Amino acid sequence: MFDDKNATADELWEYCLLEYQSNNPIVQYLISNFFSRIKLIINTLDKNDRLLEVGCGAGASSIKIAGMLSGQHYEVSEYDERYVQKMREKNFIIPFAQESVYSLKRPDKSFDCIIMLEVLEHLEDVELALRELTRVSRKYVVISVPFEPVWRSLNFIRGNYIKDLGNTPGHINHWNPITLKSLLSKHGKVIKTYLPLPWIISVLEV
Repeated sequence: MFDDKNATADELWEYCLLEYQSNNPIVQYLISNFFSRIKLIINTLDKNDRLLEVGCGAGASSIKIAGMLSGQHYEVSEYDERYVQKMREKNFIIPFAQESVYSLKRPDKSFDCIIMLEVLEHLEDVELALRELTRVSRKYVVISVPFEPVWRSLNFIRGNYIKDLGNTPGHINHWNPITLKSLLSKHGKVIKTYLPLPWIISVLEV
């Protein structure tokens, strides 16, 4: 099992990109389906909107999102120094910063749309993270998480993480569309939910 806490920067970077670089046509279909929903969201934004992606990891999602834009300002951020180190080494083309989702180095309402993909399930203080995201956004927060128990079931069927009943290492929070909407509704109005299995994507209006 991959030990992300003790991995080197190179090991973590490669591990993060494994899924995106997979030759499995099913994996590629699922990822393509996921980002087709992200594009639907991006297409609703104004050309002058400012976007921030929080928790970008190795930036694979960031590059895809950048290709969907029609002139909007776009920045990304990541907490883990190892990812930031690799982004510096690779002269990452999108402006990036190191910061925690619990304490974004941004003024109130300084971005129109904040995107956070596959991060919330890892966080110990979900409420604090959502308060910070909605503090910085003046329009929307886009959140994606694994659709449970579908996610764990698919892992189990593939023979992954059997002893943990299919739970991906590091996933300490689990939601289905109803429970995710209940959580997000404390921080704004959920105006759209997409279900590109095995994920949930919700658009929160703040």
